[in-house]
Amino acid sequence: MSKRWFAVAGIAAALGLIYIFAGTPQSAVKVSDGRAAPMGASGSLFMVTLNLQNDGDPRILQSVTSPSGAQTSLMNPGHDKPLVVPGGDLAQLAMDGAHIMLQVPDGSFPEGTYHSLALTFNDGSEVAARILNPEATGSMTSMDHSNANGIEISPSPTIALVQDPQVSTDGFAVQISVKNFEFVLVEDGTPHIDGQGHAHIYLNGLKLGRLYENSFQVGALKPGDYELTVALNSNDHRPYMSNGAPISLTYRFTL
Repeated sequence: MSKRWFAVAGIAAALGLIYIFAGTPQSAVKVSDGRAAPMGASGSLFMVTLNLQNDGDPRILQSVTSPSGAQTSLMNPGHDKPLVVPGGDLAQLAMDGAHIMLQVPDGSFPEGTYHSLALTFNDGSEVAARILNPEATGSMTSMDHSNANGIEISPSPTIALVQDPQVSTDGFAVQISVKNFEFVLVEDGTPHIDGQGHAHIYLNGLKLGRLYENSFQVGALKPGDYELTVALNSNDHRPYMSNGAPISLTYRFTL
């Protein structure tokens, strides 16, 4: 079984977060672990991340709105394809993939409080979630997934597909091979060790989670064009780099 994990689950449980699973009509997609990270010192701009569990057919995330009238933007840097949440699968709006930007009046979203958002999908369903602005603690650290924070080692890790996957709208398996790299499942906060780490999986820029082994399953998909990317990351979540570029593979396919 593929070991795919999300970074915020343990932190969210410890904070006792509460979420709303609602909508008209109610979607099969459930939202959890919503958090807001302040961007800058103004107290008005936040990057929002959250988990998506889709227990139904594949759905396209089309928009995000704020019932309070705050400004929201669904961001997916470097990608222009639909954000498809695979059926029977997990996905994540994440800092290193597609995410939400939220702008509120200065001081209206203090630490320890919640803000409501509504996610709308292509079938007309809507899911509401309460997003927490966590109180800063010494035990909580921010993960920097940027290329500027990347790691280059020698010999450099490599990643490749074992073979082209048998893609299908019903879902499919993917097998990868790595060299000069070892998949290791560690707790957050574990320091870097050269050649160890995990992989991050993205579909059209939407993060599907972390990978701790050489194979994983993609859930059901709608017909369309896709880019599946798998990138290698260190124990402390920094990207492995080679000649200034992330060590990753991208497989493009059409269903």
